[in-house]
Amino acid sequence: MSIEALVLALTAVIRPTTVGAVFAMLRARHPQRLLMGFLLAGLAVSLAVGILVVVTLQGLTSSGPLAATRPVLDIALGAGALAYAVGTWTGALPRRRVGEPSGSAMWMRRRLQDLRPSGAAMAGVLTHLPGLVYLAALNAIASSATGTADGIVQVVVYNAIWFSLPIVALVLSVHRPNVSQDLLDRTATWSRRHRRVLVTVFFGALGGYLVVTGVVG
Repeated sequence: MSIEALVLALTAVIRPTTVGAVFAMLRARHPQRLLMGFLLAGLAVSLAVGILVVVTLQGLTSSGPLAATRPVLDIALGAGALAYAVGTWTGALPRRRVGEPSGSAMWMRRRLQDLRPSGAAMAGVLTHLPGLVYLAALNAIASSATGTADGIVQVVVYNAIWFSLPIVALVLSVHRPNVSQDLLDRTATWSRRHRRVLVTVFFGALGGYLVVTGVVG
């Protein structure tokens, strides 16, 4: 497993939209059915996109002049991450008061109340659409994989880590329902309070790393 992709997977576990969706489902009457739909649909789309991108990138990087694809993509993704970090820290991006849920979290929470598994499945897809971090991880996987099979295995491992929060919530909802709600509530509160610092540090470090890697490459 690519170390870069592994680190990126760990940093993507706690996301406000995912936490909000999982928390809302845990408060439903039948959280197991909702969480199962959330997981199956989200994993299906994420794995399909990840495998397609990795296989495509492996084909590009092995074909002569197109071998420069990865450094160029690293620089582009790094620049985007640095811009987001600067915008968050300077206040150029819209900010919320501490403890105030995001618009996406509120939207998700309203629609997950008394929701059917089909709606939870849609939430699983929407909260795990490929973003900057996932694309950077796929780029790292494509570069480090020894072949197509290895690349696919790394994509599966990445997604298992990325979806670890709803997986743990599903297990706890069966065996420790009260513990799962309390733990997720505390995690969500802590992440909201430290959001500005967390976002700035993470995207700043990620952007700097990707830009340097791309330039050196």
